[in-house]
Amino acid sequence: VSLTDITARKKAEAYLEYLGKHDVLTKLRNRSFFADELNRLERKGPWPVSVVIADLNGLKRTNDQEGHAAGDTLLRRAGEVLAKSVDKPSCAARIGGDEFAILLAGTDERGAELVVERILSLVDVNNQFYPGAQLSFSIGTATCQAGDRLEAVVHQADARMYAAKKEFYEASGHDRRKS
Repeated sequence: VSLTDITARKKAEAYLEYLGKHDVLTKLRNRSFFADELNRLERKGPWPVSVVIADLNGLKRTNDQEGHAAGDTLLRRAGEVLAKSVDKPSCAARIGGDEFAILLAGTDERGAELVVERILSLVDVNNQFYPGAQLSFSIGTATCQAGDRLEAVVHQADARMYAAKKEFYEASGHDRRKS
């Protein structure tokens, strides 16, 4: 009889599986997971499905003025806030450099608004505990009913986020391409 301890190999496999679906910096799900979940919800629901797209404001300015370590800290803080803003089975994903998405299965417009309110409330609390760069998001939402194309609703939420981002930078007097 020969026994082999495969504990280390199993841990390594579990970690690789984790890396395949998570963003290492923010600990949120990654774009690959988001795309898979989008396809799954498109096929199976439950309907309605709301989408929240959030973009971190001021990351470029933070990176330029305080360094990339400060920008990474801001991204980690964003991940903490977004992770705490949703309940399972929903989850937040980092889908780009400073862009995040939340798919809310079985959630209507009002439910999506409540998630946005929770995000903004957690941002306020988070900013009280961290000196330096203030955490701020531009957020857009949209809701998909059964039979609608979920990808079109993601684009609609994205367009609303960009409109909010434009308003943010116009109100703050900064050029978004420089800050």
